[in-house]
Amino acid sequence: MNPENLKQIAVLESLTPDALTRLAAALEEKSYPEGVLIFAEGDAPDAMYFIQEGCIRVQKRTQAEGSAQKTLAVLETGDYFGEMALFEQKPRSASTVAVGQVKVLRLSKVAFDNLHKNTAQGLDVLAAMIRTSSERLRRMSTEVIVYDEIGKAIGESPDLRSLSEVILQQLVPAAQGDWGLLLICSEFCDRFELCASVNLSLTSAQREAISGGAGFPGLIRKNPTDLLVDDFNTEDSFKSCTRIGFETPAMLVAAITVARRFLGLILIGGHERGQFHPNQLNLARGIARQAAQAILNARHREEENARSRHARQFVRF
Repeated sequence: MNPENLKQIAVLESLTPDALTRLAAALEEKSYPEGVLIFAEGDAPDAMYFIQEGCIRVQKRTQAEGSAQKTLAVLETGDYFGEMALFEQKPRSASTVAVGQVKVLRLSKVAFDNLHKNTAQGLDVLAAMIRTSSERLRRMSTEVIVYDEIGKAIGESPDLRSLSEVILQQLVPAAQGDWGLLLICSEFCDRFELCASVNLSLTSAQREAISGGAGFPGLIRKNPTDLLVDDFNTEDSFKSCTRIGFETPAMLVAAITVARRFLGLILIGGHERGQFHPNQLNLARGIARQAAQAILNARHREEENARSRHARQFVRF
């Protein structure tokens, strides 16, 4: 392959021309169609991969013997994965699956060992991967804190509004967003309740429009889905919907659902086109799942409290 093509991979862009030439000779090009496992959790480690085209999903079983999977990350063109195979011979800790058509460059452990043993280029690649791995660890640390803080809020918040505020205060900066909005569907009518917002000033007219289901929130309510929007103004699905005035070019949309029941939306916006990454949508999606169960629990508590008040009133009569 052409060594110049390796420069599209961020971790390799700083390598010298000689290093790129030697690395290119050690790589094997491979393609995978949608849904195909590149390697499975528990497999013996034998290679790492650089993504040349497409996306891959990193997932892990939620139980040792179960089939349910949790998405840990989504990696795109220019990312790499499976690098621990070069440094330790422990079974794969997660599975990787092609999202759409994917082209990767495979670097076997044998090829890397030869590169490392015979030239300095192996050390250059290793140093570059260490820098990227530290960035991944920082992101994962941030996500752990977000999940922990929201988990505590679910147990401690006295009502849905307080919980919603904690969710947005933690999630918006973790997702590197500029503003956030959390909407919950009313139980008794076809409207949204604006439970919390961060860095967003809405007029009374805008609040009424959102509550009434106008604009893209109402459109998503008809077909609940999670979305990563790079440019709102050019997104085909939103071209026909009413503009409310708070929309920004980049947005994350995470539907709050449980057992196919739509409960609300988490919206995060960014002022720059293409501001968000699939991993940030994955984080918002995970928090939305936590929020869904919390909403059901809060409504159950409200119903129990209402029954208790009714019972006390009945006894007084």
